[in-house]
Amino acid sequence: MTGAPHALDLLVRSARVMRGCLDGALRADPAGPTPCSAWDLGTLVLHVADSAEVLAELLGDSGPVPVSRTDVGCVRAGLAVEELITVAGRAPRGRRDVELTALTGAFELAVHAWDIGASTGVPAPLPADLASTLLALAPVVLGDVERAGLFGAGRPPSPAQCTDTDRLLALFGRCGTSAR
Repeated sequence: MTGAPHALDLLVRSARVMRGCLDGALRADPAGPTPCSAWDLGTLVLHVADSAEVLAELLGDSGPVPVSRTDVGCVRAGLAVEELITVAGRAPRGRRDVELTALTGAFELAVHAWDIGASTGVPAPLPADLASTLLALAPVVLGDVERAGLFGAGRPPSPAQCTDTDRLLALFGRCGTSAR
């Protein structure tokens, strides 16, 4: 991953984008639809909370990260994302396992931040340089993984209109409808 920002920095940037999207989701209907056709907004937010908690646990060196299970929905997800940002700031650099975990998490949070923004009608465009960097690093995470059935069939707009965000979203089955 030489030449690109460190994976932990990408994770923190994606987490901050997610945090902003969660603020918008606080005022949205949790039963509302999302680009993840099998999930409503509430289910997607809980998935984000679970993902952030697991990422923090994997990146931390002190075992499970204590997260209050009394907080639900966007509050729980927001707390988990904030804790992840803190843990990522302390995580050791130069370890391949940490880098791959952080990079995978950066994709997870960036794409789902876009999903939440699209779901709430408050699109949070991914910063262009973040989308470009993640797109360039996609082969590291996706590689030769058989993706049939995992993601929808994303179709970005024509190449003349297509942004790196559109291309990134298409890799994960989102049709090229990024906020411009």
